[in-house]
Amino acid sequence: MMTVSSALATVKFDEDHLSRSLRNSFHHLRAGCERGIATAIFVVMVAPLSIIQAEIGQSSAPPPQIDLAARPCKSTAVGSKRPKGANKNRSQKPGEENGNVTNACVEVHSTALEVQEYLQARGREDKWNLIEEHVGEDAWTFTRKLEKDELLQFTKRDANNDGVKWTSGVAFVQLRTTELASGFVRVQVSARFQGYGQSPDRFAPPKESWPLSSNAGLENHLISVLEAHFKNAS
Repeated sequence: MMTVSSALATVKFDEDHLSRSLRNSFHHLRAGCERGIATAIFVVMVAPLSIIQAEIGQSSAPPPQIDLAARPCKSTAVGSKRPKGANKNRSQKPGEENGNVTNACVEVHSTALEVQEYLQARGREDKWNLIEEHVGEDAWTFTRKLEKDELLQFTKRDANNDGVKWTSGVAFVQLRTTELASGFVRVQVSARFQGYGQSPDRFAPPKESWPLSSNAGLENHLISVLEAHFKNAS
């Protein structure tokens, strides 16, 4: 039979074993809590740094490439302005007094110099018959001789010159450029025309030339040439 002493010893052993188990469990629990707290603190500290690094990466990213090489003008001025530095007192050319001026406009991702140089090269390639020209920083004006078919192609007919037997004509063309933001330049083309021919009215005062109104054909043609060039070049 178990004596009182052995029973007490057994109880003491059980108490010591239980205490050690509780202490071990407490130590494991405290260690787990400490690791959890440390992990939480690490996440709280590192997360803002990750956000900051991501924002820095976004801010240092290169700007998006411009895919648009040509776009319509937001607004087109009516009428024709003289190029910078033009002589206001110069004599008026035929066709300027009627005020029948049309404008065509486009905005291209280029420079004013590149626009002028391309159109001038295109004129030489297409053998434009230029009588006179003036090149400025923001404008290129030229007088182009037209054959009869070209004159009829680019102008309107009206009652003032009805029945005239046309022989030839000239176009007074002005190309103006304006630098815009984001590397764009606005290009405006205006034209006036003068037709030469013979009047069917034998009793009318002698007359060899008539101012003609533009139908915007020449202006729009030059604009379409620019659009096609810069879109293909992009």
